[in-house]
Amino acid sequence: MAKQLDYIVKDDENGLPVKTVLSHCLYLSRREISRLKFSHGLLINGQSVRVTEAVHAGDVIHLVFPEYDTAKAERVMGKPDILYEDEDLVIVNKPSGMPCHPSHEHLDDDMGTLLTSYYHHAFPIRAIGRLDKDVSGVMLYAKNQPAAARLSRERKDGVLEKQYIAIAQGIFTKKKDRVTYRLAKVPGRKDRVIDEKGQLCITDYEVVQEVNGLSVVKIHIVTGRTHQIRAGMAYLGHPLVGDGLYGGDTARLNRPALHCEQLTLKQPFTGKTISVSAGLRADMQALLVVR
Repeated sequence: MAKQLDYIVKDDENGLPVKTVLSHCLYLSRREISRLKFSHGLLINGQSVRVTEAVHAGDVIHLVFPEYDTAKAERVMGKPDILYEDEDLVIVNKPSGMPCHPSHEHLDDDMGTLLTSYYHHAFPIRAIGRLDKDVSGVMLYAKNQPAAARLSRERKDGVLEKQYIAIAQGIFTKKKDRVTYRLAKVPGRKDRVIDEKGQLCITDYEVVQEVNGLSVVKIHIVTGRTHQIRAGMAYLGHPLVGDGLYGGDTARLNRPALHCEQLTLKQPFTGKTISVSAGLRADMQALLVVR
């Protein structure tokens, strides 16, 4: 049976955001708050609310914690493909089709949940950055809050670096370049659009192979925006194979041909350089078989 809890907002909590009360007064983690939000398990005075809304003294916060089905998660997802781990972090090879963390449509079949189950809920797992659900490759998670804070700082400062491999349609005229553009989110749309008022994107690419009318491209992103690589390659006239959202051909692949090949970072406490790589998935390799 799902656990339920009622909490009456105190006078000194009047005006605080819901998420502040949940974290500071009820000691819930961000992950627990996220699961409550996406499972519709958060009500105030019987009404659904956003976690950013303010509470008022006397409000009754009703929480219904979703049941976590560990057996289901293990059955559906198997075991994580761990590439490296120590006491502070774990790096995995994420398959395509699996989200990095829970969302409205994926509460118990994401990589974060799989890792939590794998470690028997011994500690919270925190994603550092993200990969789109259908993008495969190297993904980093922290095992504790101090490590998460330091790794997030590395990511912001550019110490933590990722290298991607993409398979794009067509042959590039310029084989190596740095591309600058701006991307914006449009309400009601899943894709990002080029817009001078959008977020700045800086993408370095280099074509390393051409086969079957396709280009294999190594990519490093200086900025980290949602769909930066996918939208950027489409902007250049070379959408990724399989990326139907941005005009890619889905006849030969049913997901964007994008893979995070390598991750380099500093161990958050010792400063030791850690570099981990993962080879292309079979579905992307199949595109490169010479016909």
